[in-house]
Amino acid sequence: MAFVIAELLKDWPCTWLHGSINEWINGVKDDSRDVKPGDVFVVIKGRHANGASYIDEAIRNGAVCIISEEREDDRGSQNVAFGIVPNTRSFLSHASSRIHGNPSERLHVVAVTGTNGKTTVSHLIGQILTFLGYKTAVIGTLGLSIDGKKIEEEFPRLTTWPAPYLHETFMRLLKMNITHVIIEASSMGLEQHRLDHCSIKQGVFLNIGHDHIEDHNGVNAYRNAKCRLMHLANKIVINEDDPFWYEIGKKSNKELKWFGKQHISLEELKPLSMNLKVNDEGKEVSFEVEFTGIYNILNIAAAIATVRQMGIPMTSIIPFLPQLTLPLGRFQFIINQPFKVVIDYAHTPEALNYFLSSAAQITQGRLLVVFGCGGERDQSKRSEMGEIAALYAQNLWVTSDNPRSEDPLKICQQIIKDLPPSNRIHIEIDRATAIEQALRSCQPGDLLCIAGKGHEATQHIGKHIVPFSDELTVRTILSSFSTKWE
Repeated sequence: MAFVIAELLKDWPCTWLHGSINEWINGVKDDSRDVKPGDVFVVIKGRHANGASYIDEAIRNGAVCIISEEREDDRGSQNVAFGIVPNTRSFLSHASSRIHGNPSERLHVVAVTGTNGKTTVSHLIGQILTFLGYKTAVIGTLGLSIDGKKIEEEFPRLTTWPAPYLHETFMRLLKMNITHVIIEASSMGLEQHRLDHCSIKQGVFLNIGHDHIEDHNGVNAYRNAKCRLMHLANKIVINEDDPFWYEIGKKSNKELKWFGKQHISLEELKPLSMNLKVNDEGKEVSFEVEFTGIYNILNIAAAIATVRQMGIPMTSIIPFLPQLTLPLGRFQFIINQPFKVVIDYAHTPEALNYFLSSAAQITQGRLLVVFGCGGERDQSKRSEMGEIAALYAQNLWVTSDNPRSEDPLKICQQIIKDLPPSNRIHIEIDRATAIEQALRSCQPGDLLCIAGKGHEATQHIGKHIVPFSDELTVRTILSSFSTKWE
């Protein structure tokens, strides 16, 4: 959709430096590599890079207008239009929506936030709606899925997509007759205004734990970032068992739907399934799901509450609950006999505790654990996660996750620094070797939990991103064993 710059700046505070404000434009970008002739380039100053350094590249690629927060960024760009706005991140969200015709206003957008469970809940909501006959898309950590099928394209490697990608995708989905879109709303995505001008019908609030604290410079800033969704959403769905969100919800004057333990209960936990009972407006209904993990009980409750808030009766939802499946890399079993191997994305203290406590309840043998912590991420959680893993594991392999620029050995040492010396705790920085050692230690009836990477197909080591999949690594190692397993 072609616009003149003036249309994007209408009712927006702007200091115009030079060039025609009636210049025709085709798109809005914040990555100079994506700029095409006729685009506006919006300068974003990040923690590791300053978009002003790429203004020349954007102009060479065809940018006809630059929008920045700083007057001094105008050096060398006298041949294109140039304007100053107070907040380029928020402007980027506004302009991205506007230039695509505000597509989110014609969709039912659900945004899910929480330290843990965003991906699972998003996909469970999407599955229920798809089973009910709605044309549904899910956008988040796993990319884009439409009606339950993953779209194999290159997408941003972010939980919450940048506004230009997000609104362009919304427009594409409208053309495909999609009616409902579920997105993951990360703390960083919310703080960086990626969802500022997205019309969100429902905001879903799962929990507050320990993640990205260093990125936000403290837990209060992290919580405030999550709370931004409270203001963006028209209606809200809140976990009444989370103390933080319970207090926030009580103060809200928006239409609210609670979910929690009083609405759903466990009747029977099995190694590969669970029998549950849901209480909906005084009526109790039992059902079975073909996956396990006690922490998934509240994830199911969140999905049900969200769909119920849409006005869909429980009688319509119940028949489809046994068909629900977990997304890739979430309590995903690789083999079931003679021992079990399960992988999970758990990479926070809360998630690791949920994962391992659930695993401990479904194994009759030993619980073995392989996990690590990512580099350049919250260092304060490493020893806490080490203590959690040691609490449940009969044998523990501490290894690399995505060490990035940090020394992987030092990360492992920080993980075990508060643990007493033990011959059941092993440090092996090569993740594939650690997994192989754990697999060779497995005996019939044991359960091996491999945590931290889940669905990820790469590993970030130093400056390099190399192919690596926990699932593929397990299958490759097992194929070399003389005995074959399911």
